[in-house]
Amino acid sequence: MEVRELPRAIRDAAGVQTHTYEEVVAHIAEKYELIDYNGRKVYLFGQGREFGDHRHIVAFHETCSPPTPEHILSYVLITYCLSGHFPIVVDGKPSTLSEGECVVLDRQVPHSVGQTGPEDIAVNIILPEEFFDGFMLDGIADLASPFATQLTTIGSTHDNWRFYHTSDDEVVRTCMERVLCERLEPDMTSPYMINFFLASLFTHLMRTYEPHGQLDDVAWERSAPVGRVREYIGQHYKEGNLGQMAADLGYERTYLSKFIRSATGSTFKQLVNGERMRHTT
Repeated sequence: MEVRELPRAIRDAAGVQTHTYEEVVAHIAEKYELIDYNGRKVYLFGQGREFGDHRHIVAFHETCSPPTPEHILSYVLITYCLSGHFPIVVDGKPSTLSEGECVVLDRQVPHSVGQTGPEDIAVNIILPEEFFDGFMLDGIADLASPFATQLTTIGSTHDNWRFYHTSDDEVVRTCMERVLCERLEPDMTSPYMINFFLASLFTHLMRTYEPHGQLDDVAWERSAPVGRVREYIGQHYKEGNLGQMAADLGYERTYLSKFIRSATGSTFKQLVNGERMRHTT
């Protein structure tokens, strides 16, 4: 699909919501579990979504849609405003995305969507943990962005989010255009192309809008892996086996190695040797 064809194709794909707010709430209440989140009730959406080997879902939010009740989606979510304005409340804090802006929500972030009008179109990009495997993890570890690390680390506290004012960002616009061209006129290679452009989009957001470089001691101590890594090294410094530690803690070996190096300036082996020296003095 040509980029010039996108506006009409997007409007056709987004569609118009015809249900009332009461009907939407009744459908959600029947389909999803209501859970407690910090003393208030929110819905838990879509834990069992089928991604296959695509590692993503790209879906449109319908125009003229009534408000969506507060809910948690058990995946990383990128919402990008394609036209008009998109009203969203994140953990009780209301905001509005303008055309070309986006928000990234981690897995445990409650949010709701307000009433949308006929010109308000947004796309939701849903990413499972599998999306971040392989080269995505290598690149994120090199960036050492605390938010990126939290998003991609198994066992982390996933309760953060970011709004990005990307209306004039040519890279973000181009990545989204290519994702939508592949999504709206797919062929056999489209899932792989979409993953490529989404990886480019995600990396660009983390590299351009998030602080990166070596983490300070406070950020390192607060990051998800470090407490478990330090504890593990303290217990297993005699063996000093990175592969075994990664397997035992549930992390990918290359990612964990790069993250340790980026965050501390030391390799895993150097940390192990330091622990050994501490026990011999």
